[in-house]
Amino acid sequence: MTQACTATAVACANIAFIKYWGQRDAALTLPANGSISMNLDGCLTETSVLFDPELAGDSVWLALGGGEEEPASGRAFERVIAQIERLRAMAGNRWPVQVRSRNNFPSDAGIASSAAAFAALTCATCAALGLDVSERELSRLTRLSGSGSACRSIPAGFVEWHTDGTDAGSWAEQIAAPDHWALSDLVAVIDTGAKRVSSLHGHSLAPTSPFFDARLAELPQRLAEVRQAIIERDIERLGVATEADAISMHAVMMTQRPPAFYWLPATLLVIQAVQRWREQDHIQAYCTIDAGPNVHVICEASDAPEVESRLCELDAVQWTIVNGPGPEARIVG
Repeated sequence: MTQACTATAVACANIAFIKYWGQRDAALTLPANGSISMNLDGCLTETSVLFDPELAGDSVWLALGGGEEEPASGRAFERVIAQIERLRAMAGNRWPVQVRSRNNFPSDAGIASSAAAFAALTCATCAALGLDVSERELSRLTRLSGSGSACRSIPAGFVEWHTDGTDAGSWAEQIAAPDHWALSDLVAVIDTGAKRVSSLHGHSLAPTSPFFDARLAELPQRLAEVRQAIIERDIERLGVATEADAISMHAVMMTQRPPAFYWLPATLLVIQAVQRWREQDHIQAYCTIDAGPNVHVICEASDAPEVESRLCELDAVQWTIVNGPGPEARIVG
């Protein structure tokens, strides 16, 4: 390689129906449990990488949530460059890099911004460096970025992250393509501020909860329920398991030492409203919440306009982001 090389990739955030919380091995980002998610076609990160021997040094520029592009520093810069270093070593390329990344949704607020970011970064970097890797290997490499859920943003549609406790055995694959099921995820945005306890720190605290082992014991059956619900396009089966798993994960978070309370009062108001619509009006909509205060409402696409209208009428909701099943991480330039 004698000339500057560049590539641009786009990746979706994803919403986990069965969550990942807690790690077997932090250095390798090996999860304590498997998980299942759906890519979100309305929550995207676009990342460009340029390797050029003429650059003065490594630089990272971020434009978060549609804001202005700013240079990254501190932990944000270090995480990006650590992943670049891993891939540079594989390619035998020591050239300086310039990274420019932009996403169209709030960052660090429980909408999987790091998943989209590191999936796009890894995809673009592998392409720019000429690394010929399979989707499985790309997923594994993305997992090593430290944002484990990013590996689920590599395949398209509905995705399962497998884990057998080893590096080679922890990767994500597609359960069903995006067009398999017209499912909607409506993000009820109630707060765009950065969460006080990062997911990386929270994973290390998970085993201190007295409910951590009980949650892990429940997950094989819950994973099977969600996997089958996706295959059969069964919204009630999916929703019941998804809502139960979110509550289970947050129970662990709230009983860690020290505890992490990601919910705000408005979070509970949205949850209660969705449950009320389901019970009183028979609308098949279900809630899930990642490590943040914003609520994802899962329903079939045919019900999405009604659910979105009702969410927008709630004082607690600032705005909504409507998603369908999204594509794979992909090169766009």
